Amino acid sequence: MQTASKFRAAMCLGLFLTASALPSVALAAADEASADAADASGEIVVTGEVVKATPLAAQAIEYGNAVQIIDAQQIATTGATNFAEIAQFLIKGANIGYSPDEGEYTIRLDGGSDRDTLVVLDGVPLYDRGPALETIWGTTTIDPHMIERVEVFRGGNSLFFGSNGGIGVVSLVTKRPDGTSKFELGAQYGAFNTREIWGNASFPLDADGRHSLMFYGGSIQTDGPRIFAPEAYVDNVVKAGGIQEYPLNRNNIGVKYLWKLDDKSEFRVNGQYTQLEFHDPFPDAETFSPNRTRYPIVDFSFDRRWSDNLYTEIAGYWSNPQLNNTETYAEICKIQTGCIDPSTGKTTAFGDATGKSIPFANKGFGKDSKVGGFREMGLNVRNTLNIPNALEVVGGVQVVSYKNDSDPVFPISNKANTITGVYADFRPVLPFSTDTKLSLAVRTDFADSFGSRTIWKFGFRQPIGDFYIRGNGGTSYSLPQTNELYSQSATLVGNPNLKTEETETYNGGIGFSKLFGAVQVNAELGAFHTDVTNRIQSKIPLPDEAVGIPGWEPGMSTYFNNDRVTKIRGLTADLDILIGKSFSFNINYTKQKARLDGSKLQINETPEYMIGGNIAWHSPDDRIHLTLFPRYQGPEYATGGLNQSLRHNFGNYFVMNGSIGYWAGDKRQHRLQLRIANIFNEKYAERYGYGNMRYSSAFNRGEITTASPEYYYGYEFEGKPRSVYVSYTTKF
Repeated sequence: MQTASKFRAAMCLGLFLTASALPSVALAAADEASADAADASGEIVVTGEVVKATPLAAQAIEYGNAVQIIDAQQIATTGATNFAEIAQFLIKGANIGYSPDEGEYTIRLDGGSDRDTLVVLDGVPLYDRGPALETIWGTTTIDPHMIERVEVFRGGNSLFFGSNGGIGVVSLVTKRPDGTSKFELGAQYGAFNTREIWGNASFPLDADGRHSLMFYGGSIQTDGPRIFAPEAYVDNVVKAGGIQEYPLNRNNIGVKYLWKLDDKSEFRVNGQYTQLEFHDPFPDAETFSPNRTRYPIVDFSFDRRWSDNLYTEIAGYWSNPQLNNTETYAEICKIQTGCIDPSTGKTTAFGDATGKSIPFANKGFGKDSKVGGFREMGLNVRNTLNIPNALEVVGGVQVVSYKNDSDPVFPISNKANTITGVYADFRPVLPFSTDTKLSLAVRTDFADSFGSRTIWKFGFRQPIGDFYIRGNGGTSYSLPQTNELYSQSATLVGNPNLKTEETETYNGGIGFSKLFGAVQVNAELGAFHTDVTNRIQSKIPLPDEAVGIPGWEPGMSTYFNNDRVTKIRGLTADLDILIGKSFSFNINYTKQKARLDGSKLQINETPEYMIGGNIAWHSPDDRIHLTLFPRYQGPEYATGGLNQSLRHNFGNYFVMNGSIGYWAGDKRQHRLQLRIANIFNEKYAERYGYGNMRYSSAFNRGEITTASPEYYYGYEFEGKPRSVYVSYTTKF
């Protein structure tokens, strides 16, 4: 059996190993093209070991996709308290947008934006459909302790997953009942008074284990690190008490059910509820800003293998995320002679904050905090038909329906948007080269909002001894979000004339894998090429640009389609060395040139390059495990201010996390772990934002205007300083 390239996943920033899982994790992204490389359950055979993968991931690997697989053992070694930290140090080429410690973040792959990288949880997309208020950060609700496996699909993968997977898909598979009795319990305490507890228990309901249940849940409370430096705050925001803590709480609970109908089919259903509470007052405006996100999800799946040549998968879901946001701003004295507080007699000078705060419209307290949200439902039916030695066809239908579910006070349409996609993937067997794997696929989506869209995808993989060549390409699209079309506030208005954003991407690589005695060497050089057309962005338009936008007034921002193509070109390199079962080393490099057509400037929040990896050592008795996770982020820019005149590089920093664990018990069922984040206490920025002096004393006194250079300024979203955490986990 060829094993030359069964390594892609772990090699891509995922090789962070326990000794018991070393062979399979190290070679997790298989290149094997033979029929026995993956069976119906999605198991990939690698040098005698078995790596779990969904059938979709196993097939994607076989037909030319770069798929990285990260398992629960790797995730546990990070000690991460949120999925952003897992992605930042384990997913190759991933850039974290926004600030994880603030409770807001997105995962971006290979130079893409939030719209191009789709995150799905057990098949449920966590993409924000754009309700009223502001973004609902779906990925923040993920409990890292319930993740069984992360499958990262690189390159365009909207064919099977639907829109917004134009540059990549991060698919999370969670732990689930399997007909046996299992119990897991863990707790963690650490920096910023972080307290966390989690657990799950599964058990059969009958003697044969055909019916079984799992109950699971977790809770984390943390005071949170400082996000903004005190000097970043506008003077009146400070006077009104705007410098505050950034506590974050996440609680989740759920239940899963398994029914094994027979040896060839099973039915699963899951119901879960997550509630997230965090504060995010920005230093130029809000003085108080608690948020509450409620995220219920129900999903189910049914799969049936009718024969060796026919396999059916059915999956569906319902989700209804909702957000309450309370935001206040400083009350400012507008009387030139000064303002007197009748209750205290205190005088506040003209233009200064009185010390009191006023809620923004619909973002007050109690009933005055209006709900923004959406409801989404989806169903996907997929069949795989294999004609031996001739052709394999995967065909299906996916239906997704979503609509606004915000308070009626918001001027956003509640009309449901339904998209029906029909797709087929043809995989011919080439009689003159049976080792060659080729995939040609097409999908057409039908919707009332845009008519129809046809996208395509191809993939190929060719083993050549210890080497291989792989490649895939495809197209995708992203619809305007509801708030981008219809939102309306004092500073922002929606644009109902927005067009669909289009993506075309190609991804390829040349790889090598060989065992030299006890040393396994895996390597790959790759490249990606992406064009994004009609990219949806926001700005303050000129009057002639705002024609046809209802409710727009000078000085207000709106959304627009950038008529210049965003060109993203990248190179990747991975090296993976395994020495026996005690030592592993991985380094990976991603270079990205992302620019508007005709421009020499890197687009915002897209690092020019990233270098990551890990070094792991395991004691001979498999008790002690030491892992280091270094990461260097190259230049990364933010642009803002009047006419985009301000530009700042907040990249060029090195951060390393590490952990040391001891596994006790006769079955190594007890794990004690010490984790250190940012070992060298590097001062860095997760993100860089631009604010204004709208609430400053100088602006309110008329000393500066919106046209003044000093009206706009930049500030850092600070990264986490050195932090220490201790955890304990037991399983039985």
